[in-house]
Amino acid sequence: MAKSSLEQRKRRGQETTKKYRPLSGEDCYACAVDAIADILIATAQSEEEATQLLHAAEVDFRNSAEVESFFAEG
Repeated sequence: MAKSSLEQRKRRGQETTKKYRPLSGEDCYACAVDAIADILIATAQSEEEATQLLHAAEVDFRNSAEVESFFAEG
């Protein structure tokens, strides 16, 4: 059942990111980032909160990328 749910969510995600291709091109990661940014902005209660959410997401992404790089380099 969990596998089915994961497959369904993946399909929904693929359909969502397809909508962003005109903006982001064929880069699936860029499409996903644009979709996530729109969701965060839609969730925010104000422009200031939207800016804070986007900034926090960027910081989280950079931190996780640095950690991955650290472990990959040994």
